[in-house]
Amino acid sequence: MMSMLRYVFQIKMSVKKVRNYLFSVNEIKKEKEHSDKVRVSCVQREIKIETSFEEYAKRIKAFVEEAALRESDIVVFPEYNFFDLFGLIPGFRKMNDLLNSLSKEKKGINDDKGGGEGVLKYLFKEISKPYMKAFEELMKGLAKKYGVYIYTGSYIINEDGKLYNGGALISREGEILGRQKKIHLTDFEEKIGFERGDELKVFSLDIGKVACPVCMDATYFETFRIAYEMGTDIVLLPIANNEEYNFWRALRGIWPRVQESYVYGAKASLNGWIGGIHFTGRAGIFAPIDITENEDGVLAVSPHYEGDFLVTADLDIAKLHYAREKAEYFGDRNDVFERDYYEKVYKPLLEGERG
Repeated sequence: MMSMLRYVFQIKMSVKKVRNYLFSVNEIKKEKEHSDKVRVSCVQREIKIETSFEEYAKRIKAFVEEAALRESDIVVFPEYNFFDLFGLIPGFRKMNDLLNSLSKEKKGINDDKGGGEGVLKYLFKEISKPYMKAFEELMKGLAKKYGVYIYTGSYIINEDGKLYNGGALISREGEILGRQKKIHLTDFEEKIGFERGDELKVFSLDIGKVACPVCMDATYFETFRIAYEMGTDIVLLPIANNEEYNFWRALRGIWPRVQESYVYGAKASLNGWIGGIHFTGRAGIFAPIDITENEDGVLAVSPHYEGDFLVTADLDIAKLHYAREKAEYFGDRNDVFERDYYEKVYKPLLEGERG
């Protein structure tokens, strides 16, 4: 028997309702002037609890439209790009306001202590299938309307009752080219019961080869190294960091990975409050330091770690390839050390999982 919660989402986020909304969207396919560069736009957006799907769709559409007007080839959305839709749950907004208020006053939820994972897993399971269909339909429609690639950011992928944190890459024609599931989970995601992805996919587009790992995946150098070995030039990374912003802590992810792997990195970020949890982060586009004007590895970054911004930059793929060839130490490796490292770190973990 279908639960009331799933029924509510099927009604409020039906595919028919999405198509009706898309019908009202004016098509804008601005012809981009010929260029050897790839123009990327990354979304930084604040969580805003919406009580109607249409209001959420308008916010998403506004970012895609602005990216298209800037003649972007691709627009990248952040991790957990669906949190706003919890507002469709009856009574959620009032409960959310209370939890956020208590947390800000340090009287309420402390997510470091855990708790609530079972409730979240139930919510995700009940709403993920209906909203997944509607969410993907919206993104496919917007990609086709505006003639841009869209990386959806991450949402809950429900496959045979198993839950994954992942996103979809959508073509200019509005077709899903593939989905990337998060490979490295946070402790909180493990407690909820998410499954791990087991493959890093690389997509061959007319703008070059791209990979789309998710947030925590960028903490590990192996992810970007594998992407590079598979021919990737651009890595798209959605994030949602549930922590107070710290400039140096924020650098631990995509920036050093870009310097190590000689790829471009495009990071989209979610911020704001939900359920007493605070998310912060700045969207940015990064490159190896020797091909950036200020030699700081930054092509573009949002001015603040909270609020709505669209960050855009041009990526010169030929310049990247030339920099790789000229980099004195790029590609150096110590096979003996690495073999010993993998044996000691990964083999025990794999054997533990099999056990």
